[in-house]
Amino acid sequence: MPSAGRPLELCTHRHCWVPGLYILPPAGVGSAPQVRITGPEEDGVRVVCTASGWFPKPQVQWRDLSGEKFLAFSEAHTQDAEGLFSVEAALVVRDSSVGNMTCSILNPVLGQEKAMAIFIPEPFFPQASPWKVAFSVSLTVLVILLLGAGCYTKRQHSMKMQVRGEKETLCQTSEQDRQTKEEVLKDAAKLQEELERRKSAYLAGE
Repeated sequence: MPSAGRPLELCTHRHCWVPGLYILPPAGVGSAPQVRITGPEEDGVRVVCTASGWFPKPQVQWRDLSGEKFLAFSEAHTQDAEGLFSVEAALVVRDSSVGNMTCSILNPVLGQEKAMAIFIPEPFFPQASPWKVAFSVSLTVLVILLLGAGCYTKRQHSMKMQVRGEKETLCQTSEQDRQTKEEVLKDAAKLQEELERRKSAYLAGE
């Protein structure tokens, strides 16, 4: 018996509704997911999971053989005239050693789940061509050589700047010594002049 103040809900095996308000499908599980490989994409293999006839909107999960969840996948939902949801979820698998992939569809209200697994053979994954491998190796070696050359050049420049700085310091010291010597000679000359003047004055007084 419905509680006071709550509209009476009428249900059949396909719909529930409140008279005069709305029609709503009852919560339920739909079809089991169908999983297929659609081909190589972005250096990996694209797998697609589809299911229909679910209500409310179902939740999709991708897991590998160890149970680890994959979160990066695209997901699209559509709703038919009866209000039931269909879902399509696409995932790009890049690890060729993953083996089995499982797609599970969960009804968040009932907590019921349906799942389907698919095995992805390693030959399905794009293989790196020999010239790409050689190019990658050559590029890596070139980058290492450039970095080494840059470090050597920088070190040589630092050494040159250090030697240049030492030379400039030595030149400045020599210039200071020369100026000091000139000042000493000037002082000596002045002292000699003063002595000569005093000597002349002394002789003149005798």
